[in-house]
This record gives sequence, C-alpha cells and structure tokens, in this order.
Amino acid sequence: MEKTAFILAICAGIIFAHNCCNINKKQLLLNNQDTPVHISYSQYGAYLSGRMAHIRHDLNKAADYYIIASETAPKDQMLPSQLYVMLTSQGRVDEAVKYADEALKNDDNSPFIYTIKAVYDAKQQNYQKSIDDIKSCNNPFAQEIFMPVMNAWNYAGMSQYDNAIHSLNTLLRNKHLHGMYLLHAAAISDYLNKTKEADFFYTALLRGKRIGTSAFPLQIISNFYLRQGNYDKVNDIIKISSAHENPTIKHIIKEIKQSVDEKSPVSPILDSPSVGISDALFGIALMLQADGHSDEISLLFASLATYSNPRYDIPKILMGNILDNKELYREANEIYAQITDEQPNYFIAQFQIAKNLIVIGKYAEAEAILHKLIRISPQNHDLYINLGEIMRFTKRYHDAIIYYQKAIDLYPQNYKEQSWLILLAQAAAYDASGDRENTEKTLRTILELTPNYLVKNHLGYTLIRNGKDIDEAFELIIDAYNEAPNDGSVIDSLGWALYKIGYYPQAVKYLEQASDLSPSEAVIYDHLGDAYWEVGRKNEAVFQWNHALSMKDDSGEIVPELIKQKISQGKKTSTPVVFDKEKIDSMLPQE
Repeated sequence: MEKTAFILAICAGIIFAHNCCNINKKQLLLNNQDTPVHISYSQYGAYLSGRMAHIRHDLNKAADYYIIASETAPKDQMLPSQLYVMLTSQGRVDEAVKYADEALKNDDNSPFIYTIKAVYDAKQQNYQKSIDDIKSCNNPFAQEIFMPVMNAWNYAGMSQYDNAIHSLNTLLRNKHLHGMYLLHAAAISDYLNKTKEADFFYTALLRGKRIGTSAFPLQIISNFYLRQGNYDKVNDIIKISSAHENPTIKHIIKEIKQSVDEKSPVSPILDSPSVGISDALFGIALMLQADGHSDEISLLFASLATYSNPRYDIPKILMGNILDNKELYREANEIYAQITDEQPNYFIAQFQIAKNLIVIGKYAEAEAILHKLIRISPQNHDLYINLGEIMRFTKRYHDAIIYYQKAIDLYPQNYKEQSWLILLAQAAAYDASGDRENTEKTLRTILELTPNYLVKNHLGYTLIRNGKDIDEAFELIIDAYNEAPNDGSVIDSLGWALYKIGYYPQAVKYLEQASDLSPSEAVIYDHLGDAYWEVGRKNEAVFQWNHALSMKDDSGEIVPELIKQKISQGKKTSTPVVFDKEKIDSMLPQE
C-alpha cells in the first residue's frame, strides 16, 4: 500500500508542537513593506503565552492564545496553519475549519486542510460539499483509502446506495483492505435499510472471522441481528468473540447477552453517516500509527474520529496511547478521563490512568483506581501486578509480595511460563524486605522457567552480595555478561563481583563502564566509590559517594547513613570472600 507519499505530503504542510513557527518580534511588527503593523503588547504577549503553553504541550491553552495573536499577525505568518492542526488535535474541529480556510488563502496547500473540511462538512450533512473537498486530496493514500470510504458514507448520507458501494470498490484493489470493504459495505447497507445486502456482507465478515477483538464490528453486527430478531446469529457472534480476555469485548458481550435474554427492542447504532465515517477515520489513524513515523498524524485522525462520533470511545484510547508513548502522561490522562463508565472502554481508560499515575509518582490516586477496578474485574491479574508495584515503590514490601502472588495465582495456565517478570518483581520485594532465603528461592524458580540473562544476573548478584556460592555466582554473571555485554546493570554485577573477590583494578574498569552505560543508577556510583577507595583514588571515591547520595535510588540498596559515614570517616579495607581462583580466572573475560 502506497501511503508514504500521503504521509510526507501532510507532514510538509503541517507544523507540529515540537516545531513551532519562527516568528521573532521584528517579524511580528513588520509587514512585507517594512511598515509598522498595529499590534498591542497584549497581543504580542498572547503569542508569547501561546508559545510557552505550546512548549508545555498544553495545546488547548496554546490555541486560545494563538487565536488572539492571529487577529493582527501578518498574513504571511504561519499561525493559521498552526491553529488548524492544533485545534483539530484537541477536537475543536468547528474552530479549526476557519483557520484551515485562512491557511488556504495564504497558499498553505496541505492535504490535511481538505481532510478537515471534508469531515466537517459531512458532520454538517453537507455531503456533496464534503465530496468536493475530498477531490483536492490528490495523493495515493487518499485515493486508495480515505477517498473511497469517506465518499461512500457521503453518498450514503444522500441515500445513493449504488454510488456508495461503487466508491468502496476501490478498496478491493488491495487484498489487505478487503475486511474494510466488507465492514463498510455491510454498515452502509444496514444504514440504508438494505437488509438482504447487509446480511450478505455481515455474513462474509463472520465467515472470515474478521471481527476478532474489534469492538465496532462486534457492536454493529450484533446490533443488526438483534434488530432482525435473529438470536441464533447473535449467539454465534458471541461464541466467536467470547474467548477473548479483552475487558472492552467482555463489556460489549455482556450488553449483547442482556439484549438476547430480554429480547427487547434495540436502537440502531448506525443512525447517521458520521458513525461510519468515525470508524473509517479511526481505521486510518491505526494504519498511520502502524507506519511507525506518523504518531502526530495518527493523533489528528483519531481526534477527527471522535469529532465525527463523540459516542465512539476507542479513538480516545489510541490518542491516549500516543501521548503515553511521548511520555505526556498528564495529557494522556485528560483524554482517558473523557471516557465515562457507560462506555465500553471505561475499564481500559481507568487502568491506563492508574498506570500513568504510577509513572508520575501519584501512588495513592493510582491505588484507589486499581481497587475500584478490582471490584469490576476481580480476576484481572494486571491489576494486582500494578498494586504490587505501588506497594514496592512505597516500601510496603510485605503487601507487595502478597499482591504479586495473587497475580501469579491468577495468571492464565497456558501462559504460566510468562509470569517470570512478576516473580522477578516479587524477588525484588523479598530482597528489599531482607528475606534473603525467599529472594534466592524465587530467583531459582525463575531460572527454571526462563534462563535468560536478566535472571542469571539477578541471581548471581544476589549470591555475590550475600557472600554465598561465589563460584556459581560468577558463572551466572559471566553467562549474563556474554549474552548482554552492553547492559549497565550486568556490567555493574561483574564489577561488584570482582570487587568482592579483591580484584580491585579490574572492578574499577567494569564499574566505570557500568556508570557510563547506566548513569541514572545510584548504586553503581556507590560501588564505584568503594572500588576507587581500594585502589587509592580516595578523592574520586568521595565524589562518587556524594553522587550516589544526590540521586534517586530505585534499587533499595542505598543506605544514606552508611554512605555519609564513608564520606566523613573513610572506608574500612574490605576482606575478599573465599573463592576458587583458578576456576574464576578461567571464566573472566579476556582482556
């Protein structure tokens, strides 16, 4: 599918949040003839305030300030172009259209202008005008996907069934788009009360088992057969989808089952072309995100999908995920919070909010949400994992161990071997609580499940730190090092192991490498300070200990009082542990 040209064409005409327009004070005060433009300080201040809000990714506030500034900005500036993109990304499409039109007057020919206008006009039921707008989106991706589906729904809005299906036929040129063709052909037939045709297309979708975990097809197909009173077909649909653990699908199936049991009348979901357009826009957003380089464009299409059908909540999940990936957690949570408890994706939205709150350190708020979600889904192991994380981060290690165990007990039997990461977190909780016996026991259990380098490194480091089974510990750490020679945590383990057996110069070498590769781990600097002290580099040792104290410690190993004591009084000379020199020397990496 040739979509690169479309993506590049859009990108060429759009200025994103991280690439603001280069307007300086001189440019704001002069027009093309270098004559003064009347602009008040408050309007210039509005631009600056918008710029600051833009940098902070507060796009709603930035847009409001830019609107004020744009009223007197020179015509050749890019504020309108910024505004139609920014307003669209915030769902303010009605406002965006105004600035899209202004941008067109300023020779901004971005295809996205016509995309916005087409979606806006369709929402206003100006279907022919929407079709005319789409004609200006002259590039391969638009012609292959956006134009056929958008025009099909516009024709449906004008009750032109044959033209609608004919428009969709373009999708059949690409085998990867056959599912999209069947879905929208069925939905348009359904919307226009072409019952026989709708049944034909829906049946084809079901036969190809194309609905899977997709919420929208599941909803509209079951809605169609519920309205037809074909409960056998509805039960077949439930069977196809009920095997999935997706909370959204479970929510939808629960509502479908209730309708089957009650045999009560249901209203059509496809009550306007905007519903179908919304799903088409969301599908395009997903395709663009899958491209790997188009998150901003994907965000804009998802926002247009929400604008077209505010009841459709899954585009908001995609928008939130995109913001999550950009580490804009607060902004993502604002999107997730718009999904109500009556919508299918409420559980997922609340879960994502909780996870983001954990990332930004708001543990109490996250804990409250997770407990609320457990009342909704008490068998969901992911909820207990995240509660375990909160307990561990807040040093409630006993509770963390309990929650991790609950998650392990609930893990699907077919995937038990994949539970090793939970066990690793549980081992960390045991370790932080001082329970060395269960730490080692849990790590050995993980090693049986998956002998990967992370587990080898953790077990080897634990044994070394406890002065136990030194030869085995070295073997585990060396194996981990051979598998991951550029992992700072592994190199730290090797350096610390060398320190423990008295190989101080070698220890310094590896600990320096570890500090370069993992500069945010406080415990590495503590280890490096100890190694420096043993080789006589005492000033550097004190510097590294101070560095360790100044950093956030995620390992649980840093004891500030002991480091302060080393800084003020110096460090006692270490006594190497007993080891098999010949065996360990044979294992060490060759210099």
